[in-house]
Amino acid sequence: MRYLTATELIALTTRVLLAHHQEPVIRNAAGLESIAALPQQAFFETDAYPTLDRKLGIVFIKIINLHPFADGNKRTAVAALWTMAGLNGYHLTFTNEELVQIALETAQIEDRQLNYDAIYQAIKKHLIKA
Repeated sequence: MRYLTATELIALTTRVLLAHHQEPVIRNAAGLESIAALPQQAFFETDAYPTLDRKLGIVFIKIINLHPFADGNKRTAVAALWTMAGLNGYHLTFTNEELVQIALETAQIEDRQLNYDAIYQAIKKHLIKA
């Protein structure tokens, strides 16, 4: 399994923001490191996020909800989702409209009320082996 590092997440947000003539600013470096480590977490040798859709989903959700960057968190979350899937030999079949919708919905719902499983299922539905 290939994960994204905090440095790679910074590179993604930099690319995303510079494309729109915006400067990247890290708001929460510790939170960013935490996000990068999340999909690798295990408890007593049991993966906290045992499937690819869950590993992708937790990074996507937490980039949006923890706001590690001053701007571009939703765009970075989408880029991370796409990049991490590709690095692991998968493609995503979301349309641009579907990606915008899921990112906006994730951002609009408070974390404790967010249905993580619905997001994981949406990712699983759109994840295909390359």
